[in-house]
Amino acid sequence: MLSFLVILLLLLAFNARVYIFLVLNVKNLLCSLFSSLDFPDSEKLILFIINVWSDIFVFQGAINKAMQLVVRQSASNEMLACFSAYLNWEQSSSLDAGIMVSNLLLEMQSCPKVEFQLSEHYGEDLSEDAWQYIFAVDLLCSRLKWDWTHDNVISKVLWPSMDKWVKKRKGHETAQSIPDSVIALTLRLIGRLGQIGLKEGYLAAVKNISSVIGLFVQHAKEEGVPWGVQLAAIYSLCDLGSSNPEGIVEAIHAWRATVLNNIPFAVTSGIAEITSLCKMDDLKTSASDSAIFLV
Repeated sequence: MLSFLVILLLLLAFNARVYIFLVLNVKNLLCSLFSSLDFPDSEKLILFIINVWSDIFVFQGAINKAMQLVVRQSASNEMLACFSAYLNWEQSSSLDAGIMVSNLLLEMQSCPKVEFQLSEHYGEDLSEDAWQYIFAVDLLCSRLKWDWTHDNVISKVLWPSMDKWVKKRKGHETAQSIPDSVIALTLRLIGRLGQIGLKEGYLAAVKNISSVIGLFVQHAKEEGVPWGVQLAAIYSLCDLGSSNPEGIVEAIHAWRATVLNNIPFAVTSGIAEITSLCKMDDLKTSASDSAIFLV
């Protein structure tokens, strides 16, 4: 894995477009690296990255800011002083990941570049700027852990945004108007953050989240939910697939039976992956029953 990252970083030195490809098409490989900077000699790897492509810590994009903060939190005082001097980092800037997450969530709510973008693979997908917010918040929340993420991001910001959007569509004049693209971003972000809960073993909490989204997609057609938002909800369910494989497959099939639009390949692929999880669960159950019978 490390040698693979080294090769990719060498490519970055010659072509900045490789960075965009990595982040937006191979998901957040670099963010995954920075979310686990607690392995031995991690500072040597950071030095290598800075030497190969220092701009990664200078650009002002959401992902770059998040990675810079993670490095500043992880580095020793001596190394941090070196990094700050070399990269002209502001010594007074906050190292509080929670504050940065809050700021990013506020930015994404009003960013005009958060919009839909057609994709051959995903259908009506999100723009590059939208994905930067998703990856940046995901990176920071992976370090803040699930309890903080659930209480301060999902419960306090993301669910309320969904609620305001639904109320506005139902004619509540006092409800805040939120763009459809921001709601699609919100759903995709919930899916990404839910994976943090799955990794930490909070299966029941994540299952509750996937159940709510499952109900949302089953009524999406009759409620006239925009296609891009419907797809975002489906992809969110795919991200949360292991929380409740059978329930999620059932919800997606019920949704699929009602839609007239062409189903993107990514949806079909996601259904296949979750279905395979169902089969694995069935095999485990069968093996367990056989063991009980033999006893």
